[in-house]
Amino acid sequence: MKSLASITGKDIETIKMALNDSISDMNTELKQELSPEKKNGLVDYKAKYSRVFDKLKQSGSMYALSENELDIVAGGLNDAIDLIEENLADDLSEDEIAEIIGYKNDCQKLIDLLSL
Repeated sequence: MKSLASITGKDIETIKMALNDSISDMNTELKQELSPEKKNGLVDYKAKYSRVFDKLKQSGSMYALSENELDIVAGGLNDAIDLIEENLADDLSEDEIAEIIGYKNDCQKLIDLLSL
């Protein structure tokens, strides 16, 4: 898996940040009134994202993840990109926008790498 070997410590931090952002968004969404199906789906995804996040916190290595967990990572990165696009505000400074766009680009680079 050449692609996993090219993932750096900074990339793993980006992945953990994306998973954490996605988990936080799910927590916010779970506070709203939802259908039982939607709530169960969110609880399930939150549990999956949390397990992978905890595993990365403990090991710090992508090699500790199964193929299914790598798919979950890609999902978390996609969710983070969606959150960025939904919440990018006009009242941010140029530096803040540049930082957020850099984070988004890092997430996309990792998605592309995991899809190889």
